[in-house]
Amino acid sequence: MIDDEVKDIKKELRLSMNGVVSSIQRNHGLNYKINFGVEIPRLKGIASKFEKDEELAKRLWMDNIRECKMLAIFLMPENGYADVAEQWIAEAPFTEIADHLTMVILSKLPDAATNAIQWIQNGEGMFRYCGFMTLTHLFRRGIELDKKHESIYLAIAKDIEKTENRKSVIMAAYNSLSHYCNDDE
Repeated sequence: MIDDEVKDIKKELRLSMNGVVSSIQRNHGLNYKINFGVEIPRLKGIASKFEKDEELAKRLWMDNIRECKMLAIFLMPENGYADVAEQWIAEAPFTEIADHLTMVILSKLPDAATNAIQWIQNGEGMFRYCGFMTLTHLFRRGIELDKKHESIYLAIAKDIEKTENRKSVIMAAYNSLSHYCNDDE
């Protein structure tokens, strides 16, 4: 059953292939084993044709194919989020994947704020980036940090340029700060 669904998904991806987008992404350093260049709205349309299924999502994630990783995120049922969250952060090859991972999965975990603070505090690689982006999504939804987490967050964000050399993480920190601050502050 799962093998048939994976086969059907890959057939849909081939039919939706956009060589121009794939080429542009490759030229910008997004070097996947395979990149069909399928746009996000089209990927969401493909995902809508399938039931959310943890086993299917995990199988798709295993492929080093851009669109399969995206579809894995879209097809993971909510009850499977906690099981894959940190593994998928560690395996996220590029910020594009991490952005969707934070929006669809990480920011919806029951302990999302606590996790995000841990990731920005102790994280390496993609963890710190995902921590700041998860906080961005939480702040957009009006979720506030408790006082302890807020002081940790502000201390790290304030000194981000001194402690971080990856531009993507610095930009994610600034993005989270812009959603954290109100016009009054």
